[in-house]
Amino acid sequence: MPLKGFAAAMPSMRQDAEDIARATGVDAAFIRDKVGLHERYVLAPDETGVGLAARAVRNLIQRNPSIRDDLDLLVCVTQTPDQRIPHNSARLAHVLGLPNTIASFDVSLGCSGYVYGVSITEGFLSATERRNAVLVTCDPYSRIISPSDKDTNCVFGDAATATWVTRTADDAGRVIAVDFGTDGAGGDAIQIAAGGAAWPMIATSALPETPARSYGDLQLRMQGRAVFDFVNRRVPQSVAACLERAGLALDDIDLFALHQGSAYMLEVVAKRIGIPPEKVLKNMERYGNTVSSTIPLLLAELEQTGRLQGKTVLMSGFGVGLSWATAIIKF
Repeated sequence: MPLKGFAAAMPSMRQDAEDIARATGVDAAFIRDKVGLHERYVLAPDETGVGLAARAVRNLIQRNPSIRDDLDLLVCVTQTPDQRIPHNSARLAHVLGLPNTIASFDVSLGCSGYVYGVSITEGFLSATERRNAVLVTCDPYSRIISPSDKDTNCVFGDAATATWVTRTADDAGRVIAVDFGTDGAGGDAIQIAAGGAAWPMIATSALPETPARSYGDLQLRMQGRAVFDFVNRRVPQSVAACLERAGLALDDIDLFALHQGSAYMLEVVAKRIGIPPEKVLKNMERYGNTVSSTIPLLLAELEQTGRLQGKTVLMSGFGVGLSWATAIIKF
C-alpha cells in the first residue's frame, strides 16, 4: 500500500522565540539554540483542529485531484480532538463533504502516531475492498499546555498533514520494514492527569462526590529528562531492529525523518545511532514539535522540492506512551 502524496497546513497565528520567552521566562537564545525553535504556528481563537485538518486534506486533493471522488477511508491521528465525542474523523468527513460510505476512525497516539497510522491504514486497506485512504495528523497541543510552562510551551507547535495511501501494485512509496514498542511503565513522563474516566472533572452518577479539580490537571505535563533518557535508550535499538528486518545497513538509508522533539534531542540521538548529520532531516526551527505531524511535514517538504523520488527513507517517531515506531520506505 504505497504512500503516494503528502500535504500540510499551518494555523494562522505565528509566534517566534521572543514571544515564547516572554510567556515562559526562558531566555530566547536558549529556545532558539537548544530547543531549536525559531518560530512556530498555533491555532488562533477562531480555529479548530478539524478546520486545520480539512485545509491539509484539501491541499492534498488539490495536488492529486484524481483521488477526490475515490476516497473510501479517512484515518485521523490525534490525541487532542476538538471534542471527546464524536471522533475528529467523523467531523472531518462531514466538513469535507465526503460520502457516508466512507470508513473513518481516530488513532489516539502522539509522536509515534504517524508511523503507527501508516501501518494501521495499510492493514485496513489490505483487509477490505477499499482502495484509497487519507491519513491525517493534527495534534494542536497549544490548546492543552499552560503558556507559562517552560517544559511544554518552549517546545510544541501546531500543524496538520494529509497523506494519500493507496492500494496499488506500484512499489514506489512502499513500507519495507517496521519496528514498534511500548514502555507503559514510563507513561507518566508525558501526561494529562485528569479529564478521563479515572479522574473526571465533574461529579457523575458513578462518582457523585467527585471534588472539583484544578484546570492545571487538564494541562499537559512533561518530564523532559525522563523523555530524553527514554529516547536515547529505545530509539537506537528500534532503528537497528528495523534495519535488520529490511536487510539493510545504515549506509543504505538516504534520509532519516526522525521525530522533531527538540534540536538537541535530535542531534544526540542521531549521533548515538551513527547517522551522518547531512542525512538527518530538520524543520524544528520553523514549526517546533508538532507531535504526530513532524514526520509527514518532513516528507511533504521533500516531495514539494523534488527530493523524495528514488530515496530510501527511515522514519522514527517516539513519545507519549511511552511508545516508539520506526519504518523504512522506498520511494
